[in-house]
Amino acid sequence: MSYPNLSSSFISYTLTEEETLFGSILATGQKQCIQNQISNLAEQRISLRYLPDAPMTFVQQDAELQGQIIALRYLITLSDNAEASLLDLSNSSS
Repeated sequence: MSYPNLSSSFISYTLTEEETLFGSILATGQKQCIQNQISNLAEQRISLRYLPDAPMTFVQQDAELQGQIIALRYLITLSDNAEASLLDLSNSSS
């Protein structure tokens, strides 16, 4: 059973390996919504225009969009890896 980790400055929980795997799996609809967000952010990123008068603005906007895309991709990858790990565990216990 999960319980709060009080030794951290931020909210975190102590989870078993199984709780972590199950908690990391996204439902199909959640994955689809996240993928739509990634697509929208990628469209914004390729639509950015470089302005010679404000080069840092472009760099900052690009970095922000890239960071959001990376974070969302991480969630999908985490979910896919958790699903694969659970499948491996169930196959090895059979």
